[in-house]
Amino acid sequence: MRVTITGSDGLIGGILRSGLSDRFEPRWLSRSDADLMDLAALERGFAGSDAVVLLAANADNNASWDQLLDANVIGAYNAFEAARRAGVARVVFASSNHAVGMHMWDDDRFADAAHPVEVTSDAQVRPDSLYGATKAWGEAVARLYAEQHGIAAVCLRIGWVTKDGRPPSSTDMRSEPPHVARRAPGMWLSHRDCVSLVEAALAADVTFAIVNGVSDNAGRWFSLDEGRRKLGWQPVDGTPEWR
Repeated sequence: MRVTITGSDGLIGGILRSGLSDRFEPRWLSRSDADLMDLAALERGFAGSDAVVLLAANADNNASWDQLLDANVIGAYNAFEAARRAGVARVVFASSNHAVGMHMWDDDRFADAAHPVEVTSDAQVRPDSLYGATKAWGEAVARLYAEQHGIAAVCLRIGWVTKDGRPPSSTDMRSEPPHVARRAPGMWLSHRDCVSLVEAALAADVTFAIVNGVSDNAGRWFSLDEGRRKLGWQPVDGTPEWR
């Protein structure tokens, strides 16, 4: 499968570059190759591809509207429209847990800290930031192009991916509010599980799906059922306990 990967110079792009299996023939696009604001350049970059993995975005969940508008709103539309024009059959969209991040603030959900009530992929969209809202917009664009233009679209609500691939520690949580410090480690996604998730999204027989992307962590509050059922994906890593 010929796969074009945007945002190839970012964290997840680097993880895929080192881990993607030889079942896929990748084409790596950085911003210098094709800017998300340049629809024609994206169409040229996607030409001849069977699938596109859309990683390119402003990934700062504290970013302002002005900082997010180009890459995350206009850029998401441009990428899907370029894929349509280039005849791409599938787009894997890197969404985020922040599209539903306000569920983490529900104390009732975490009454049993070891076994929280899980958030499924069809749960109400509840962004915790403007960044999260732009990812919800991207998911909506993905569904539009799946249902009106026949592009298979898989949206991955990616959890917490650390640079070194290790689970988050208490040190990582020092600056966070107490409820975040207790609950965010359940969002960890290992590098190995990240690669296998993207590969499953590229290969699954599915027209449209939203799937949670977290490892099988203790205290996990994102459901893995949709990933198993829709993509045949099962993470192999997970935190045994919160540290």
